[in-house]
Amino acid sequence: MTIAALIIFIFYNYQILSYLRGWNRLSTEDSGKDVAVTVIVAFRNEALRLPSLLNDLKHQNYPSTNIQYIFVDDSSEDSSFNIVDSFPIKKEVLKSPHFGKKAAIECAMQYVKNDIILTTDADCRVGPNWVRKMTTPFTQSKVQLAFGPVAFSELITLFDKLQAIEFMSLIASGAGAAGNKKPFMCNAANLAFRKSVFENTEQQIASGDDVFLLHHVKRNNGIISFVKERDAIVLTKPKAGISDFINQRKRWASKTSSYKDISALWSASIVLLTNLLLLYFLLTFQFEIFTVLYLLKSIVDYRFLKKASVFFQMEHLMYLFWGLQIIYPFYIVWVGISSQLSSYNWKGRAYKK
Repeated sequence: MTIAALIIFIFYNYQILSYLRGWNRLSTEDSGKDVAVTVIVAFRNEALRLPSLLNDLKHQNYPSTNIQYIFVDDSSEDSSFNIVDSFPIKKEVLKSPHFGKKAAIECAMQYVKNDIILTTDADCRVGPNWVRKMTTPFTQSKVQLAFGPVAFSELITLFDKLQAIEFMSLIASGAGAAGNKKPFMCNAANLAFRKSVFENTEQQIASGDDVFLLHHVKRNNGIISFVKERDAIVLTKPKAGISDFINQRKRWASKTSSYKDISALWSASIVLLTNLLLLYFLLTFQFEIFTVLYLLKSIVDYRFLKKASVFFQMEHLMYLFWGLQIIYPFYIVWVGISSQLSSYNWKGRAYKK
């Protein structure tokens, strides 16, 4: 058992070090060209946060004649639709005939005028150069999809800060894999793709068009880029409570049972198995083995996250890393298993497995 665990941990560490190498390979440049782009934002009950995003979009450092804005209301029960509709920016505001973000995006696709599509979430903030940075990869005709960095802002509580580190690890892992030309994960809060590659994939899944679209592009040998630029960072807030946080992570993890991409399946499996083994040795009081494996994993994780924290300007949070490493196995094993067995709630809706 100990030898098998050691082998698994070697595989895990190799994987994380490969993400570090991929992260270091990433680079982007501003082409200076302004391509035509359609920005799609699906929203549901975001009356408090939409004004900030609308203001950010209004002040983009990009020719307004080259941007089409489409906002889609996913059955909001507050004043979100009226807020968007009355905001002084040229746009199209739609009401999705079906529920769910996936259906809202599909509704918007019927009105898209440009080949390049850029998406973010209604509860996010973007900088003035966001559109420019996220469209830069598409000046190369072979690029089919690009995704960018997402980070948490307004970190007040300890829980906020722990979420920020954990989320940074997800974003950096996806970026590092893209740097190795083996992308497997992205986030729809900062995603761009060509209209020609969008298709109605994974119809049965309520969440996850971002990942499945990436997998579709990858299967068809399309070029996928990660935009490693601070000006491209999309900011969002951490979850206010543990229940919302767990539901969000279960929603994300619920996609894995439908993965067909080898890189995605391998990554999800090795992470779950590694943390499951840590729990096993801890809970069976095999503290010496646990300590050795914990240190083997943590040293490599720290090296990778320390590098990413410089880019995200979160070095000041790295003191929380070691405590998070103790909590993480309990959290990831619970989310990984429960996401495949139980339902989750999101935006006031219950989704069943």
